[in-house]
Amino acid sequence: MKKKIVYTGYIIIVTVFFLYYLFPGDAVTSYINYQINSKSPGVQLSIKELKPSFPPGMKLFSPDLLHQNQTIINADFLEIKPSYVSLFSNDKTFFIKGDIYDGRLNSTVRIANISASPEFDLDAKFVGVQISRIPAIKEFEAYQISGIADANLVYSNKKVKAGKGNVSIIVRDSSVRFTPALFGVDQLAFKTINADFEIINQRVTLKKLNIDSREVSGSATGSIILRNPINQSTINLRGEINPHPSLMKQLGKIFPLEMISKKKSKTGGIPFRLTGSLERPNFSLR
Repeated sequence: MKKKIVYTGYIIIVTVFFLYYLFPGDAVTSYINYQINSKSPGVQLSIKELKPSFPPGMKLFSPDLLHQNQTIINADFLEIKPSYVSLFSNDKTFFIKGDIYDGRLNSTVRIANISASPEFDLDAKFVGVQISRIPAIKEFEAYQISGIADANLVYSNKKVKAGKGNVSIIVRDSSVRFTPALFGVDQLAFKTINADFEIINQRVTLKKLNIDSREVSGSATGSIILRNPINQSTINLRGEINPHPSLMKQLGKIFPLEMISKKKSKTGGIPFRLTGSLERPNFSLR
C-alpha cells in the first residue's frame, strides 16, 4: 500500500512538472492573439512568456495590449484564475491580479455570455501606480506628468451595449512640467488630486476634480471626447482656481494683479475654461 502511494505521488509530481515546463506557451499565445484579432481587428496581444499556475490558472509575463500598433495597456506580470464554482454555471468569473506600472492590480471579471460579443462586468482596483509609466501619458509632448495613483474602476456593457463605467482616482505627490513654460510657470506640484469620472463609450464626463498644493488649489467639471491617439482627445472643462501667494507672484510678472483680482468669484476663486485637445489645451479666464 505504501509503495502504491509513493508511486502515485511520484507520477503526479512528474506529470505536474512536465505540464509546467513543457507547456506550449507560444502556441497558446498565438491562439489567443488570433482569437482577439478575429473578433477585434487592429487589436493585438503581445506576451513575452505564458505559463500555467497552480492552483489552475495562467501567468502572463510582460503582456501588452495594442490597438493599431499603439500600446493601450501593459503590465510587468498578470495572473488569471477562474472561480472554480462559476465554471459550472452560465456566468464565468475570473480573478486578475498583477504588477502594473510599479503598482498593483486586483480585479474581478464576470462574463455572462462567452461569445464574439460577450457581456461582462469589470471591477478593478489599482494601488501605487506610477502614472508617468502609462503609455498614454508618455504621448504628451507639451507637458510631462508624474505622480502615484490609486484608482477604482467599475465597468459593464450589460445595460449599455457600448459600455458604461465609473472611475474614482486619487493622485499623490504629483507634478506637471510644461514645455514650453505656461504663463512663465515651468512646473506645478500637487499634494493631492481627486477625480471622479463616468465613461460611456467614447465620452468621459468629469463629475468632480479637486486639486490641492502649496501653489494652487481648485476644482473643475466637464467632458472629454476620447480620440485616437489619446492626446488628440477634445476637452471642455470649467472650474475655479485659487492661486496661492507664490504662484500669484509668478503670474504677476505677466498679468496685472488687479486684473486677476477682478476675475475672482464670490467664493474667492478665479473661473476658468479649458477647451481644445489634451495635447494643446486652450486656457482662458472667464
